[in-house]
Amino acid sequence: MNPLIKFTTVMVIALELTFIKSVTLNVIVIGVSGFLYLFLKLHWRQWLWLFILPLLPGLGSWFSLMYFGTGDHEHMAWIMLSRVFAYLWLGGLFTLKLNDERDVFLATLEQKAKLSATFVYALVGVLNFMPAVSQEMKTIRVASQMRGQTLHIWQPQLYFKAILAAIRWSQNLAEGMVSHGFTEGAARTHLQVVTIKRRDWFLLIIILIAFQLLLLPNWY
Repeated sequence: MNPLIKFTTVMVIALELTFIKSVTLNVIVIGVSGFLYLFLKLHWRQWLWLFILPLLPGLGSWFSLMYFGTGDHEHMAWIMLSRVFAYLWLGGLFTLKLNDERDVFLATLEQKAKLSATFVYALVGVLNFMPAVSQEMKTIRVASQMRGQTLHIWQPQLYFKAILAAIRWSQNLAEGMVSHGFTEGAARTHLQVVTIKRRDWFLLIIILIAFQLLLLPNWY
């Protein structure tokens, strides 16, 4: 499935979950997401994060509503707990494999969603700079230790120096793009033209229709 279609599907379902007060529906979303994860062949660490990440905010909401809520607070406590897990497990269907589909997703945003080419290429540059920023921070810490000073991750000096390096890289990137013919606002040709297959649109429609059918019962 095209990443943009997948993103649209996830966002529509997540938006509808916000307005539906149903533990059953949340559990169904979690179960279907877990079933789809089996085909993604996740690493055991990814499975672990899927359980750990929603645990703290989910339990926080549960305890707050269970012991300090009013009205139908017990029902709402379970709704919020299951909703946090549903949100994260649903979003994971898009994000966990995003690194493999990143270029296609960004290209689709530019070519099909008509997002600004300047914004898309800037985002590509930022994402490609992330490993360099991480390495730069390690270099800054090592250089500081050689001078007898230890920079911890919570100290602003570390990030200030990394920001200065990032500003220098961004200037070099801008000059490089201009030298290779990039003009802001100008029409562009593409080496690889993204096409969204009819199958992707069909899956989007089928999934959303099936989800609407789940919303029909009054599960409040």
